[in-house]
Amino acid sequence: MKTMRVLKRISKPFLIVLIAFLILSMNPGLNEAKPKQEEVKVWFSSENAPADRSWYDGPKEITYKLDQQSSLKITKEKEINGATIFVDPDKQYQQMLGVGTSLEESSIFNLSKMAPGKRKQALRDLFDPKKGIGMDVIRITIGTSDFTAQDAFYTYNDIPITETDYDLSEFSIQRDIDLNIVSTLKEALKINPDIKIFASPWSPPAWMKTNNSLIGGRLEEKNTEVLAAYYRKFVQSYEEQGIPIYAMTMQNEPLLEIDYPSMYMPPEQQSELAVLLRGELDTHHLDTKLWTFDHNFSEARDYVSTVFEDDAANDSIAGIAFHDYAGDPKTMGEISRDYPDKSLHLTERSVWGTAGADRIAQYFRNGAASYNAWVTMLDSNISTHHWIGTPDPTMLIQNADNVNKYWKIPIYYMTGNYSKFVDRGAKRIDSNYGSRDSVTNVSFLNPDNSIVTVVTNQTDKAQKFRVVAEGKQFVATLPARTVGTYEWQHPSQQENDNLIENSSFETGTLDQWTERNNGASAHKADADEPFTGIYKLTHWHWDSYQQQSAQKVTNVPDGTYEASVWVRSGGGQNKLHFYAKDYGGAKKIADIGSSPVTSYTQYKIDDIQVTSGQVEVGVCSDANAGNWAAFDRFELKQLK
Repeated sequence: MKTMRVLKRISKPFLIVLIAFLILSMNPGLNEAKPKQEEVKVWFSSENAPADRSWYDGPKEITYKLDQQSSLKITKEKEINGATIFVDPDKQYQQMLGVGTSLEESSIFNLSKMAPGKRKQALRDLFDPKKGIGMDVIRITIGTSDFTAQDAFYTYNDIPITETDYDLSEFSIQRDIDLNIVSTLKEALKINPDIKIFASPWSPPAWMKTNNSLIGGRLEEKNTEVLAAYYRKFVQSYEEQGIPIYAMTMQNEPLLEIDYPSMYMPPEQQSELAVLLRGELDTHHLDTKLWTFDHNFSEARDYVSTVFEDDAANDSIAGIAFHDYAGDPKTMGEISRDYPDKSLHLTERSVWGTAGADRIAQYFRNGAASYNAWVTMLDSNISTHHWIGTPDPTMLIQNADNVNKYWKIPIYYMTGNYSKFVDRGAKRIDSNYGSRDSVTNVSFLNPDNSIVTVVTNQTDKAQKFRVVAEGKQFVATLPARTVGTYEWQHPSQQENDNLIENSSFETGTLDQWTERNNGASAHKADADEPFTGIYKLTHWHWDSYQQQSAQKVTNVPDGTYEASVWVRSGGGQNKLHFYAKDYGGAKKIADIGSSPVTSYTQYKIDDIQVTSGQVEVGVCSDANAGNWAAFDRFELKQLK
């Protein structure tokens, strides 16, 4: 009753405003509205003392910290006195996996010293897509690396060097549990369930190596098979903890032997390991991807080409991992032209300032689907680690005298210029690079049809420029030593006349789709390498299977229609086809066949003469154990 009396005293205009406010508060999605078609949203981040170790002494002034600016208007194309960036959304390149950092044991050790609420805040700053910068790819180490707080390096199978354990009966990830690695990863996944985790080993157990040490040495040839089982058990153990391992490299920096955990692994040996490890993973129904190399651009070409000379290794490996401590990012693009079916990943390199932000753009312009910084949080004493040098500042720095306090350096915000706005499933799109004397850029088309252009000004003065796309433009001025993210809505190039609902499975479900099978369902919507967006339809089972996925569209006006779907397949099926039926005529089939379809290919059924008011469209697999096929962007459209 008291509440009612209070409401009676509130004026009607105020009540209207109050109700509107409450509605907005209950719908946070309204606060994240995409830009209108005729405006561009803008965010700035600026540098200060890039890579300077004085950042360890305490926080400094930062002019722009991923701060939103006034929106810009889109106008007709017109020349200006300044640089021009031409963006072509129709010319598309690699699909993006994401942007992230590492959670190696040094960072986790420092995070673990914090009170739970403060630690959660730090993880939110890193991984929360709304309250933080939304990083969504994490690199972890398999066992110990040089960035650890522990005095003794470790693996998951440490036994006296005079002994062996070919049954891996002593295998355990308990050290990772005790050191809070597992719990920290779980906390990060709770904050952002879309995080993908990939892992890299610095050294196998000492008893597997030629020198009986985690430091340097090589793998004994006879131990390649047991090492494959060891890595498979790592993936299994993490899966059992609720932490899926999306991908792994087979040796961190395989050409480096140094005074911390490391191992020389020649490409021929990595080829052999890849085949054995892929077999181990497949046998145990683990879909973790394998990435080869994981070292510098300068040695990449010779190493990668030797690995892929082995056809079985080529079939076993999904991607190529790179570091950027020597060589040129252009090497990635050159290698990609030779191996277009392999994804590229910049798995280790921290960068600083606008030069670093531009370096990230170069990774993406040369085909990288992901970028990961290395080492996330050291403290103000530059601790703790076993690296042979002195690390430059990490994106988060903990106060060694007050562990619940930390500060962010400029590259944290500049990384956010990418990670917060470029969504998983985005395609890099064509744009001219520009010039370091004015501005440089890289551009993306997100699954929601927004365009994101990240522009970097490395000069000491503000730079005026325009961005031109599809006959229109916007004009902007980017302050000195600043990175700008520009986001606007791309008018859809697809007519909204597709009659298939949930046609690209972007609900993450099979809503609107029905199935028929021979006893065990073998279809699902998943996020593993879709054609566009985040999800796709997959047919797969570890046993032989028959699977049909279909959608019946009703209330279809009479007329001529065309159906289509984009398909990838590992091949080997007895039958695999796309069909249309129940439209008033004979069933029509587009045969996909049993040969591998290595890149997404569109299959069409035309001249569907609808007279029954309905059409059923679907795909059928009659497959052997382990055969897979992926389907995306189903369409049923009336021909004009």
